[in-house]
Amino acid sequence: MGWIEKLQAKGVIVKKIGKMGEQLRAQWERAFADHISQQEKASIYFDQFLWHVFSYKMLPCLEEREAVEIFNREQKEECLIFYQNDDRVYHLMNAQCLRAEDLQDEHDLYVIDPTFTWTYVQTHEWFCGPYFYRKGQRS
Repeated sequence: MGWIEKLQAKGVIVKKIGKMGEQLRAQWERAFADHISQQEKASIYFDQFLWHVFSYKMLPCLEEREAVEIFNREQKEECLIFYQNDDRVYHLMNAQCLRAEDLQDEHDLYVIDPTFTWTYVQTHEWFCGPYFYRKGQRS
């Protein structure tokens, strides 16, 4: 059973949205990395992975177990999930029971609240992440 089926079994409404991955990645960049210069973005290979803002310490985030714990406690009535390298986007409603463990087999996946206040990122690297960041967060 995949993560979508697991969430649906827990009562989460999962709606696949049309090809909006590129649009959401651009919105994510504006919301969380707009203050980083193009030169700095180039130096951290931001064009390869948005989450490099965390692995290269450009944004103060929570990592690993702490990120998982905070994400699991976060109020998630509604959220969006998108991927780094494809256009899949999912809108989750009634998502209070969404946990990091539900997504652990996914790679380069981003979870955001609808207002882009926070983000949770599951990377493909076992030694990077997961990451949780909330706007205004201090390290």
